[in-house]
Amino acid sequence: MKVTINRKEIDSIIPMNTIFQLTKGLMFKKKGRALLIFPNSARHSIWMAFMKYPLDLIFIDETFKIIDITENVLPLTFNPKTWKTYFPKEKCRYILEVESGIVKSTGLMIGAVAEFKI
Repeated sequence: MKVTINRKEIDSIIPMNTIFQLTKGLMFKKKGRALLIFPNSARHSIWMAFMKYPLDLIFIDETFKIIDITENVLPLTFNPKTWKTYFPKEKCRYILEVESGIVKSTGLMIGAVAEFKI
């Protein structure tokens, strides 16, 4: 699937909406992009256990507006500085997980509207 934001396409995205997929996300994968599709809006969180690469997290609300962005989220390691859980500032319905650097290279910003078909 692809997501378009500000006329910029981000492709090769894996939609995830089952409990197992939402729990696992991109854990154990060497690369990939995912759109986490939750059944309701809440302050859904992400943590980076068993991740192999850093991510940019794009939090999207039920109206498809980007409400928060966290860039260059590092995988969890033995370093306590990586022991974090990442929450949006507001409730979100979707979380787009992409490799680190996508937000900067595409110029994505809070307030932009995402387009995708589920």
